[in-house]
Amino acid sequence: MNISVKSIIQETLPLKPTDLLLVTWNRPKLTEMTLRSIKQNTTKGTYKLIVIDNNSDEETKTVLKKYRDDGTIDMLFLNKENIGLEGARQQGLEMVWSDYFVCIDNDILAPKKEFRFAGYQHTDWLQKLTILMDRHPEYGAISARTQVMIGTGNIFDGHENEEIVEFPHPGGSLRIMRTEAVKDVGGWDRKAPGRGSEERYICGKLNEAGHKTGFAVKVKCLHLFGDKDTDRWGYSKDWKPEDTGHSDVYHPKLEQGDDSNEIKEYIDD
Repeated sequence: MNISVKSIIQETLPLKPTDLLLVTWNRPKLTEMTLRSIKQNTTKGTYKLIVIDNNSDEETKTVLKKYRDDGTIDMLFLNKENIGLEGARQQGLEMVWSDYFVCIDNDILAPKKEFRFAGYQHTDWLQKLTILMDRHPEYGAISARTQVMIGTGNIFDGHENEEIVEFPHPGGSLRIMRTEAVKDVGGWDRKAPGRGSEERYICGKLNEAGHKTGFAVKVKCLHLFGDKDTDRWGYSKDWKPEDTGHSDVYHPKLEQGDDSNEIKEYIDD
């Protein structure tokens, strides 16, 4: 019996839209590229994009309103103060209704669709992560694989033929999470200021509850780091690491900035 491509695509689509939670705070250029990648590379109708903004500058808010008005952002919340990354994640969690949801930082580009993945055709990044969660119910959270791992080394060595590498605290690089599990442990309930260490906090709680966490080996994304006009994390050059909550670690990628050719592999002009 011949199976049409259309039927195969339909079988891989979620039965209801998956909630995507994007937290934003300044970095308008990176934020816009993140939104463009979601719009271009995610199958329409399979997701609901919820954006929680932590009182960004006006340039960033203008970008957000532009993508709300064109329909890319389904729900936009402009907080009047910065309630911290964890607080914003918790705010978004209260609006999640899907079985899985995805945490996204505003410096991550979603990859373009591929023709085949794990036996399925025409899958986008969200479908890929959904497939992994369905296949591995022992996992409470799985993040897409960034092009560089700052401060962790290459955890993928020797695991290239596997689907997931277990890791205690995968970050917000398209991190798909099991909604019921996250709500059962209370989510991000400590209201930590600033960026905090949300991945260590929530994934630690999931691990303690018996859920594994890790990175998808074959689902890749691009972590942006800014350009010559920003600091090493895409923020104002006048800011110190403690102002943004990022560790003042060294990695060559932090000095080189983003590669325009690499960006073109993820989003179209």
